[in-house]
Amino acid sequence: MKKFLILLLLLISTQGVLAANIDYRDINSYPAGSEDRPLTFGGFLTVYFNSIGDYEGIPESYKYIALNYKNIDKDSPLYKALQKGVYMGFFKNLSVNLKTKELATTEQFTRAMESNLGQNIELNNTGTFLTLKTVLDTLGTLYNGPAISNSGITNDTGSIMNDINIGTFYPITTVANFAILNDIYEKLKYNHYDSEKLQDDVLIQGAAKGMADASGDKYTAYFPPVESKNFQDELSGEFEGIGAYIDMPKPGELHIISPMSGTPAEKSGLKGGDVITKINDVLVTEATTLQEAINSIKGPRGTTVKLHVKRGSEELDFTITRAKITINYVEYKKLINGDQYIKITTFGAGVNDAFTQALTAIAKDSGNEKLIIDLRNNPGGSLDEVAQMLNFFVPKGQSTVHIKYKNTVSEIQSEGQNIIDLTRRKIVILINGGSASASEIMAGTIKDYLGDNVRIVGEKSYGKGSVQSLDGYMDGSSFKYTIAKWFTGKTQTGIDGVGIKPNIEVKFDEKLWKDTINSTTGIGRDNQMEYVQNLNW
Repeated sequence: MKKFLILLLLLISTQGVLAANIDYRDINSYPAGSEDRPLTFGGFLTVYFNSIGDYEGIPESYKYIALNYKNIDKDSPLYKALQKGVYMGFFKNLSVNLKTKELATTEQFTRAMESNLGQNIELNNTGTFLTLKTVLDTLGTLYNGPAISNSGITNDTGSIMNDINIGTFYPITTVANFAILNDIYEKLKYNHYDSEKLQDDVLIQGAAKGMADASGDKYTAYFPPVESKNFQDELSGEFEGIGAYIDMPKPGELHIISPMSGTPAEKSGLKGGDVITKINDVLVTEATTLQEAINSIKGPRGTTVKLHVKRGSEELDFTITRAKITINYVEYKKLINGDQYIKITTFGAGVNDAFTQALTAIAKDSGNEKLIIDLRNNPGGSLDEVAQMLNFFVPKGQSTVHIKYKNTVSEIQSEGQNIIDLTRRKIVILINGGSASASEIMAGTIKDYLGDNVRIVGEKSYGKGSVQSLDGYMDGSSFKYTIAKWFTGKTQTGIDGVGIKPNIEVKFDEKLWKDTINSTTGIGRDNQMEYVQNLNW
C-alpha cells in the first residue's frame, strides 16, 4: 500500500541532518544512559519491526527470508528486524543500500509512524530510542485491548439480531500472503489503465468486504462508513425503512423473520416466513448478500420499495412506503381475566429498565395471577440486557448464561433482586420462529430454573446461539464477526441451529387473524394468546 512505499522512500533516499555518533545494534548492548540520544534509521527499524512483530505474533518462518539489501550484516539484530518487516509486507525486498547510520529528523520520524500505524505522533525534537519505545508500547497496548469498553451486546443489521460486543479497535492483521494484497493494491493504483478513477477507500473497503464474505459466516460482515452509521442507528432503536427483520439462511433465499409491530411492513401485510424474490424488480440471486438486500430495502422515510414475495404457493407484490421506525421495547398490561401480560419486542439498550418498571407495577398489584411473557417475533439483542432481566428469575450467584469462546469459557451470574417473587407464580412464555438469540436465552433459562411453573407455548424458535463482536475503525467503518456460542445457565443447553421447542405447540392461525381484523386497530384474533389465557396447570 501507499504507506509501505512512504516508509521505503524514507529509508533509501532521506538525507540525515546530523552526523551519527552511535550505531544502534541491540537494546541490551545500547550504552546505559544513552536512551535519549538521537535514533538512527537502523535503530528505528530494529525497535520498530521487533515490536510490531511481537504484537502481531508472526511465525518463525520469517527467518528463512534472504534479504537483498547490500549493506546489512546477516548476524545483526537489524537483519532479523528487516526480515520481519519484509515478511509482514511493510516494504519490498530490494537490492539497495539502506542508510542505516543516518539520523531521522522529527518530520521523517512522524511521517513513518503515521504512514504505517495511522497515528499522528508529535515530537519536539529528533526521534530517540526512548520516544520510539514509548510510542510502540502505547500502541501495542491500544492494539491488543479495547479502545472503547462497552459491554452492551446489541442487534443485527436488520436480520436476526446478533449478540454484539461493541468497541474493540484492532490494526490490520498481517499474514504470510498479505504482500499479495499489497501488490494488487499497488498495481491497481499505479498501473491500471483507469487508475485515476480508483479511490483508495473504495479499494480497501472492497478488500475488507471480500474477506468478511469469504468467512462463510452469515453473521460476519464488514460495513463501510455509511452502512456502519445506518447499523449504529438501528442499534439505537431508531432508523428509517419498512420495519422488518430479515435473514438469508441460504444464498438466494431472503426470508422475512418478522415484521415489527405497527410498522409499514406489518401494515402492508408482510408475514414471518415470507420469501422475498425481488426488490424493486431486481431478482434476489445467490450472488445477493444479506447486507446488499437490507440496503436496498431500507431508505429515507416517504420513499417506496417494491417487494415480490412467495408465501407458500402464492406470489404476492407489495409496495411499501418507508417511515421512521422507533422500537418500543416493552408493552405491559393487565388482561381482562386478571393475567399479567408483558410483550418484549427486542432486547435493545434500556429494555431492562422498562421490564423492571413493568414488574414493579405487577408487584404492587395484589394477587398471584399468571404472568405471560410474549417473545414472539423478538429477534434478540443485548446479552447484557437479558442477563439483567434474568436476575428476576435466577437465584443470586447462579449462572444465567454460559458463553464459550474459541479458547475459554465464561458465565454471567445472577445479581438477584428484591422487587417481586416470581418463584411461585405460573409463567407462560410465547415463542415462534421469529424468536431468536436473547429471546431464546430468556425462554430457556427461565424454564431451566423455574421448571414446572413455566410453560413455553407456540412454535419452535429460530435457533441462533452465536455471539458477534462489533469493532469500529477510525474511518467510521466497522466489522462484525462471530466470537462465541452461548448456552442456557443451568443445564448449559445450546440452541444454535436447533432452537427451542415449546412444551405446548400451538400454531398461529393466520386465516383466523385475517378474517377478524378490526378495521380501526388492524388487529385480528390471536389464537395463541387465547390459548394461553385459558391455560391452567
